[in-house]
Amino acid sequence: MERSSDPALMRVGVCVGSPEDAAASQRLLTTFHEVLARMLNLTRLAVLTLPLLAQTFYLHSIDFSSWVLRLATVYVLIGVTCFVVVPEQLYNGMGLGSFRWLFEKFYPDIALANGTIAAAAERCAEERLGGHRVGELHGLRAKLRWHGTRRYLCITKDGWGVTGDEGFAATLLLQRVFSKDKQVPDTYQFRVCEPSAEWHQAWLSFQPVNHLRFGGWFGAFKDPDKACPYKILQDSSCPDGAFKLLCSWTGIPSPTQRHLTGFYIAEQLSGGHLYVGHASDKDAALLEFHFL
Repeated sequence: MERSSDPALMRVGVCVGSPEDAAASQRLLTTFHEVLARMLNLTRLAVLTLPLLAQTFYLHSIDFSSWVLRLATVYVLIGVTCFVVVPEQLYNGMGLGSFRWLFEKFYPDIALANGTIAAAAERCAEERLGGHRVGELHGLRAKLRWHGTRRYLCITKDGWGVTGDEGFAATLLLQRVFSKDKQVPDTYQFRVCEPSAEWHQAWLSFQPVNHLRFGGWFGAFKDPDKACPYKILQDSSCPDGAFKLLCSWTGIPSPTQRHLTGFYIAEQLSGGHLYVGHASDKDAALLEFHFL
């Protein structure tokens, strides 16, 4: 592989502990979350009160109306400067969700900024996936398209994933994934649904990375045991209608292989040709469904 984001150059570790350790970790994270929330509130309070405290030194040197005017001017200058220079930090840090309409007039994508509350993301979920919720895609057929382009996921005669025109795009059937009789949220297996194609009914998965650091390619496999679950993720880097596919394979690799769990679908260069493979989050492909 010729890309610096070769998945074989990165390791993903998973710590499997006892239930007691998990409960202790949960309490620790809850406490950490509460501490950070209180620190954020104190910071907001400091931002609001510091200019007021600074102006109190001049309270007795000028008349009251002039003092109030100066104080209002200071707040206006701070607010305008933050609105122009750091709008995302102002919107999220000060919790100004009630003024979202005002921010969206100047910054239409402000709701997708880091720190957006989960409720806002949930309200956009149905709209952003063509009228379908992320957790309700089971049984639907769709073509996978690179966001903002006319390139679709295609399957070569050898079964490897590449990008190409819509006429050669593979039609995929989405099937939900279960673990211990419980449905895994937003996670699906993809099956090729092309009766006239050689890879009809094949499952999409990955080729493990071998000890020579070669592999990680995305392709079709006829063995159902190789079907790989992929989680649909929509984070702050995803525009409306776009998402990322995260490899969620849970199998244990052999000593000479590495699996791609924790990596995202992406285009990668090999031998002068672009193939669909896996990469870290910063190189993940932004995808969208074209439902049929």
